[in-house]
Amino acid sequence: MQAHELKPARGSRQNRKRIGRGNASGTGTHSGRGLGGQKSRSGRKPRRFFEGGQTRLMRRLPRRRGFVNRFRIEYQPVNLRDLERFDDGADITNETLKEAGLIDSAKKPVKILASGEITRKLNVRVERLSLTAKERIEAAGGTAEETTERKVRSERRGAAKRKRRKGKPAEAEGAGDEKKGKAKAQKGDGKADAEKGSAETKGAGDEKKDKGKAKAQKGDGKADAEKGGAEAEGADDEKKDKGKAKAQKGGAKVKAEKGGAETEGKADEAAAAEKPSADKDSEGDGD
Repeated sequence: MQAHELKPARGSRQNRKRIGRGNASGTGTHSGRGLGGQKSRSGRKPRRFFEGGQTRLMRRLPRRRGFVNRFRIEYQPVNLRDLERFDDGADITNETLKEAGLIDSAKKPVKILASGEITRKLNVRVERLSLTAKERIEAAGGTAEETTERKVRSERRGAAKRKRRKGKPAEAEGAGDEKKGKAKAQKGDGKADAEKGSAETKGAGDEKKDKGKAKAQKGDGKADAEKGGAEAEGADDEKKDKGKAKAQKGGAKVKAEKGGAETEGKADEAAAAEKPSADKDSEGDGD
């Protein structure tokens, strides 16, 4: 066989579909796109799940509630009453439980639940035990041990962070320690500044307090001085009033004495006037 004799397999190659070449071709007029409408036009097509404006199927169906926790651990439950089939002193592990047909897989974690009672002394070593189940196993004389450590969410996050940091070079860790040291030093400086500021504020407050006390004492002295001045002024006024009263009394006395003298003078004048007239009368009688 020569190269020019090679041919593709029958049916592997087909001629393309020629549209719009007349009705005789079978794909003329509407070119296989139906009787018009949005879908027969070139360019933009309706968006996905669009049903012409009616409520689409995804809205008509009920929505799925909640979410699926990707970190959830599925335990294989085993009750205490199922452990009664083992002999005293037996070691209970995932393998022995699998052999007894109590679990489906020895590779998946197991949890012992406190449903039922136990009277045998067993050494239980599984991933998880409920607190009540652990107490009952120990009360029966056996031992209960969890093969995996219990971690709360914060501890898991911390472990993940430590794992991420472990891959970083030592230089980055040194830089981080240096940053921490600088932050601590700045924090210490800020604390010292704060203490210094508080001491200055306290000193300023004490100084203001002393000034206020001095002003108060000065004000009290001024008030006492004003009070003493007012009392002295009142005493002077009282003395002046007494002096005026005495003067008025003395003036009245002088006036009274003057009036008495004037009265006596008038009486003497009247007596002197009456005396010549009496002498004349006596002379007339003598004649």
